Amino acid sequence: MLEDRILTFNRYMKERFGGRVARVSFDTGFDCPWGKCVFCRNDSFSPEVSVNMAKDNWPETLDKSMTFLKNRYQNKYFAAYFQSGTSTYGEKEKLKKFYMTAASTEGVVAFILSTRPDYLGQDEIRLILDSMPENIEEIWIELGMQSIHDNSLKWMNRGHNAEAYFKALERIEKYAGSRIKVAPHIILGIPGEDTDDMVETVLKSMENKVVKGIKLHHLQIHRGTELEKIYRERPFPLLNAEEYIAIISRIISELPKDIVMFRLFTTTPAEYLIAPVWNLRTQDALQKLEDYMIINKITQGNRRIEWQN
Repeated sequence: MLEDRILTFNRYMKERFGGRVARVSFDTGFDCPWGKCVFCRNDSFSPEVSVNMAKDNWPETLDKSMTFLKNRYQNKYFAAYFQSGTSTYGEKEKLKKFYMTAASTEGVVAFILSTRPDYLGQDEIRLILDSMPENIEEIWIELGMQSIHDNSLKWMNRGHNAEAYFKALERIEKYAGSRIKVAPHIILGIPGEDTDDMVETVLKSMENKVVKGIKLHHLQIHRGTELEKIYRERPFPLLNAEEYIAIISRIISELPKDIVMFRLFTTTPAEYLIAPVWNLRTQDALQKLEDYMIINKITQGNRRIEWQN
């Protein structure tokens, strides 16, 4: 099994809580404060059953979502996952209420929040901590890094540089200590970056001890984005499935063994996706990755150990 070779989020949570922990997607209802990233179309990766806390019907949506997950995974534990947009942006009192409500839901044992490094100051960090019930020990921030290379961030029109990411880590370490764990969100296959550049992004992203996980996916062109216009005017190479698997396999081999892999592949509804079209279900992609790792004798951190020896 792939989980025998890498520390997946599912494996980590099973070892932590003795059973599967399913992620329930929540949404603050606030728009992204930047909204100019060339690749972003928020509704293309927002689950249909995402619980929008700003809507009156959120309790019904939450019940529907949790029932679906229980029927699918037979789990009793959940992670409240604020995935969409910049989840630290918005009216502070409302955010605190949303966080507290989600984290206090029966069965929730973990809290995960996705945001940008330039919207994670001292106030936001303390707001997160102040909103957590005592039983929530697993608090994670998925931090949108994308790349360590400023030219890539500029090309994507991220609105921040790489230094903003590292400063955010320093603030988390200062104001939260080990209470909050970080998983940088990184895009692979950005034009102008080679494999060494991507590996450098990953390894440098975790030099601060608060980084305990990582979330990876390949660059995609989504319909209705600025990137679609750029791509149609001047097409550029995108990673195919085989190239991507080779890259993430190398990355996995160089990661510390205790880094949690939040995501390795992303899927997008066909009506949103322009390119690259792999025609692979997530399970098929994971099987291809496992086969590649077996053939090439790769496990998480095995090459890192070789270097250290």
